[in-house]
Amino acid sequence: MEFECIEDVTVNGDAVEWNGIADNGTQRAFRIGLPMPNTWRLQMGATDGTFDYEGAAQLAGGGSAEEPDVRSSDLALTEESEGSVRISGEDIAMSVRLYGPPMRIEFLDVDNEVVTAIDSIQLEEAGLRIGGTLTSHERLYGTGERFDAVERRGSSVQVWAEDRWCETEGNSYLPVPFMLSSGGYGIFVNRFEGMTLDLGVEDPARWSVSELDAPLDLYVIVDEAPRSVLESLTTLTGRSPTPPDWAFGMLVSRHGRTKEFSTPEGVRAMAARMAELDLPWSGVIIEGWPTYDTGTYDDLKELVDELHQAGKKVLVYDACGRVRGPLISELPEAESYCVSRADGTVDLEEAAAYNPADAPNRRSSRFLDITNPEAVRWWTEQVWGRLLDDVGVDGAKIDFCEQFPEHHDLELAGRTPRGMHHYYPVRYNTMMYNLFQKRRPDGGVCWSRGGGIGAARYPWVWCGDQRREFRFLRAILRAALSLGLSGVPFMGHDLGGYIPADNPDENPEPEVFARGCQLACFGPVMSTHGTVTRPYDFEPEIVDLYRTYSKVHYTLIPYLTEQFRAGAARGVPLMRHMLLHRPDDEVAQEIEDQYFLGEDLLVAPVLDRTERRDVYLPKGRWQDVFDGTWHHGPVQIAGYPAPLERVPVFVRERSQSPALPRCLEAVRLQIEKYR
Repeated sequence: MEFECIEDVTVNGDAVEWNGIADNGTQRAFRIGLPMPNTWRLQMGATDGTFDYEGAAQLAGGGSAEEPDVRSSDLALTEESEGSVRISGEDIAMSVRLYGPPMRIEFLDVDNEVVTAIDSIQLEEAGLRIGGTLTSHERLYGTGERFDAVERRGSSVQVWAEDRWCETEGNSYLPVPFMLSSGGYGIFVNRFEGMTLDLGVEDPARWSVSELDAPLDLYVIVDEAPRSVLESLTTLTGRSPTPPDWAFGMLVSRHGRTKEFSTPEGVRAMAARMAELDLPWSGVIIEGWPTYDTGTYDDLKELVDELHQAGKKVLVYDACGRVRGPLISELPEAESYCVSRADGTVDLEEAAAYNPADAPNRRSSRFLDITNPEAVRWWTEQVWGRLLDDVGVDGAKIDFCEQFPEHHDLELAGRTPRGMHHYYPVRYNTMMYNLFQKRRPDGGVCWSRGGGIGAARYPWVWCGDQRREFRFLRAILRAALSLGLSGVPFMGHDLGGYIPADNPDENPEPEVFARGCQLACFGPVMSTHGTVTRPYDFEPEIVDLYRTYSKVHYTLIPYLTEQFRAGAARGVPLMRHMLLHRPDDEVAQEIEDQYFLGEDLLVAPVLDRTERRDVYLPKGRWQDVFDGTWHHGPVQIAGYPAPLERVPVFVRERSQSPALPRCLEAVRLQIEKYR
């Protein structure tokens, strides 16, 4: 049934409310408010007329001391011709025009021009459907982590976190129901439940949200500047705190299946080899160590103390909220702190996954009830208190964040199971990140694979599992840029992929690894992982290249931390799609294989088996960091030199960063031999 008519339009405090009447006579209450000067919130009431004010953004920030002061402006109504009503706020130039019948909600900018419109709200058997119009020239971005493309116009997107393991099409460990339009607006669905976004597939001139089994709670952000749209989005969903400086360095990890870091001897062997070859690193992720086996804690503490004395950090491995193994056998109270089904069962079948290696069949696991204060106290003070206070670990790699089930008969202490598939990892990771900051003197790291709305609060994710192939380097970059355009500013990846290539002849491992090093070097963090060849096991010339780019990355850390702090304060990512710098440049809008690193560096990574690539430089003067040549933009340069040891990186004239000039002096010393 579709809502057609409107009745009883009134101002009720800080919102305008009306009755919507569907084509079958059903009535529902609607309301629209203005929580920020450029942001409207549209809601539909339940059958009893009540509104659910606790959407995903509100739940993600629950209990946060940094919760933004978002208050709705007073609104006024003005009757207009053709059966329309103008809704405006005090001292706000933008407005909304409400029509009915048929029901239509137009969002107008400061020039009184319609930016976008919602003209269809339906209740279907599969859930809520809401839709609106697209102009012919709009490009759409966002929707969270996406591996297949950054620009989403003409695609259908499933908002559902899933581990589909080395898939690029339709895969996302961290979906966000948000679309950013080049037409001067953004649309954010404020719910954790799954849904489908149609961005011009069924009808090229329309977008829609469908299969949403949840109340309507939708924000429309109207602003011609994409950065301002992201600023408003992250005001709602949360902004990223800055990780400790050491977290921007090199983290060394190996897949737990290799057992390389399951003993102190294995970790020490890695440290000795890195020192022998002069390879810099900041910390180790000891995946494969039995994290919750207290019988190993004496050895673990000795290892942690030893690495701390050497200036290194130690992260352990955690599967998001799972209560397994020794925790069950050693602590009989564990079962009472777990999520259960209505019949008392605590062994829950996990969400379906497409992971033939780790989960060929659906598993059953026990999950900590993060809505139970007593369970949280037990977990943070007893279980993790010992790891953080007694052993002294510096954080955790938190995996499998897309596996929490969403059965309707789940029993939780503090809320219904609605939306828990995405809510669970966001709240768990936020809880763990905050715990690490409180308990570790140099700050801790929550290195997580996924989540949903509010993931910036952790603040650190990695993009999951890829093969060591060129096409996955491109997928990694797309994922980082997509996340950055969805309000999540800090993403890392496994250097060049974490499992071997299917077709090594087309993807020579040394070359893919070298290009993966360069991509990570000019990003927030470098990290090794997987079952692939270790960095120090390649031929000397590749080890030398790895050493060089590792050291280049370390010389850039003052710039990276400076730019991260400045950007995160306004919701702007560190790795940025060119749209955020040149929103009026149509060429920049469509480029997906270049990016800005902070305000002043433009990076054109090599993502194919080639030693040349096309480069686009926008308006301004740009200097090649490697060879010092100057270029005037806007210009497209075909076949720009990019031999294996070099990657095209440019610094803009008159850079704004206080830290960058000194950083670049150090970078040029490192790369002198490659000029």
